[in-house]
Amino acid sequence: METNQPMPPPFRDKALFLVWGAPHGSQRSAQLAELLGMDLKYIYITARQGKSHALYKYSYQFFATLIFLLRHRYRLIFIQDPPIFAALPVYLYSLVSAARFVIDAHTPPLLSPLWAWTLPLHRFLSRRAVTTVVTNEYLKQLVETWGAPAFVLEDPPLTFGPLTLPVLQPGALNIVMVSSASPDEPVREVMAAARTLPEVHFYITGDYARLRPRVLTEDVPSNVHFTGYLREGFFPLLAAADVIMDLCTEDYQFLSGANEALWLGKPLITSQGPVLEHYFNRGTVHVDNTVEGIRTGVIQVQANLEALKAEMVALQTIRYREWWEKAAALIALIQGEE
Repeated sequence: METNQPMPPPFRDKALFLVWGAPHGSQRSAQLAELLGMDLKYIYITARQGKSHALYKYSYQFFATLIFLLRHRYRLIFIQDPPIFAALPVYLYSLVSAARFVIDAHTPPLLSPLWAWTLPLHRFLSRRAVTTVVTNEYLKQLVETWGAPAFVLEDPPLTFGPLTLPVLQPGALNIVMVSSASPDEPVREVMAAARTLPEVHFYITGDYARLRPRVLTEDVPSNVHFTGYLREGFFPLLAAADVIMDLCTEDYQFLSGANEALWLGKPLITSQGPVLEHYFNRGTVHVDNTVEGIRTGVIQVQANLEALKAEMVALQTIRYREWWEKAAALIALIQGEE
């Protein structure tokens, strides 16, 4: 893969990427902060769940953010969204300082019904931000209907240091399904497809014991393995796989697991849809999330494994150059706003 792409100049202002959440939940933010030369700050507390806890948590994080910004005097702040509430203290700080802010919006806060009640606040803050960064053109057009600027920047290129790979099933096709145990992931369909493919082993990540325990009490085929939530072992497991799978029933999602497959050079099975089909257009089999669609996709990958690997490596070069061109344009946009 070509890696000598000229890096854009760093931000002139002292820049921060702010995350309301724990480090293990904000991989995109950490990657962007590192590649774009920003400091990275996580502000969060951990405690029991519930509405009263959420109110206490957000109140604490609101004031902790204000205090941190007033103490360190950042002039440019990127904010991970969700939650959009993290941008509120940054906006207030900008009113009493020369600071400017950028919202890095993931798909759920813009499209999920669970976050619909926050859209008025999102519109208000996006109109006052330098721009709202999104992962695809559909979301960009949505934000622009609010009269707010938006910019498309997909998940960044990944690099991996030395990895100690686990030993998976010898002589089998080993597929890792990247999962967060979310209801919008067709895990039951994957298990049903796996029953018809005994020579293929599926390793499904995610904290199913806590988030979807009923799945684990069902008739799990012997060739399906739930790994639980992985931290240190996540990338080694992906690197050891023959194929990476990341499926979602929601349209307009840019899937991190698909991006990880790209930068590991692994054949990918992912869902059909305009965003995924446009960006992952080589080395990839797109399926319709049905049992038969998933089964057919696995068989197709199995029959074309080496060709798909070569296509994915070729795609790395294309997407690497594109991403850095977009990153340079984003930096130029922000610098031009000064």
